[in-house]
Amino acid sequence: MNTGIPIKDRNEEIYHHIDAGFINKRLCFSVFGQSFSEIFNERKIEETDHWGVLSNTHLFVDLAIAYCKQNNVQSLGIILSDLKKGSIFCSTETCEGTDDDLYEAKRVKNRILLPYYHEKRVILNFGTEHFVADTGRVEQEDKNLISLIGLIRDITDTEVIVQPLIMGAPLLNHPKNSHINDQLLWWCRWEMFEIFPEEIDQFSQIKNCPDPEIEEWQDYMKKTSENDIKLKLTSLFNDTTKKDWGGEMNDHFSTSLTIEKKRYNTAFLLKGPANFREMTLDMCGKRANQIVRLSKSPANLLVVQHCHNVSEDVRETLKKFAVTPSSPRKYCIIDGKDTYKILKCYNLL
Repeated sequence: MNTGIPIKDRNEEIYHHIDAGFINKRLCFSVFGQSFSEIFNERKIEETDHWGVLSNTHLFVDLAIAYCKQNNVQSLGIILSDLKKGSIFCSTETCEGTDDDLYEAKRVKNRILLPYYHEKRVILNFGTEHFVADTGRVEQEDKNLISLIGLIRDITDTEVIVQPLIMGAPLLNHPKNSHINDQLLWWCRWEMFEIFPEEIDQFSQIKNCPDPEIEEWQDYMKKTSENDIKLKLTSLFNDTTKKDWGGEMNDHFSTSLTIEKKRYNTAFLLKGPANFREMTLDMCGKRANQIVRLSKSPANLLVVQHCHNVSEDVRETLKKFAVTPSSPRKYCIIDGKDTYKILKCYNLL
């Protein structure tokens, strides 16, 4: 698998902006506090034309994202794992689309579609007077990927009610990303954050390793324990391993991995052959809590390794926990075939 995006671009520090079509400024000022208001009022420009309004909108969003980063505001998934009214989150999520009249109705509801199971529906509930662009309405009409900063307003027996502060399309085309090819930033979005196993320096020799037959890699992976895989993989970056225990955030944490010689703090979730089949979310604990814990690790690269194939739902869940506007991180999936290739080309079988 390859995105076609050069690793030199994906290995850069990337700023995850929100192209806001909706801003509840009153709520933002209330939540973010006086210093936020003072900084915005000091830096905003006179709104004499469309460009002045647009400039101030982007400034407002930049300051909101900076607030979330400084205050360690978590993704929606992490907030749902320890649900409390009044919690703020910053995420990029998939919204279902609404049948409400976005031009005539005063209030609108839209459901956030979680890739992982949660017993409550997560519902956006907001006033239409806070749209700042028609694109904001268009994004709510159909199923769309939307970046948002939101507030948990209420929790019922069946629903989590979210009041959005800011919503819009995820956007990477921003002055802070001027060091990256502009054409890539317009169309690739989340693809910028995925790292492939062969792009990690310690695994790079697999570029030259042909794909094994299915029976070859499955026969080996089926009989090799999770601990053996951990020991063999970590030997490639000279790490010592820790003993597993139930409450751990990750199966291994390393400061040794590099991508194009750039070092990454890396957290691993490892899955052995106790359940030898495609990795699905039910194998990651209730509410995907193993991925939740992995994402709480102080790492800027999150790796999920499994002895078999890895489902799209697991990939999508890892992506949504890793890539948040306020603190986007790189992520990597190493499936059974790639694991086998790593071991084979480094003579670790």
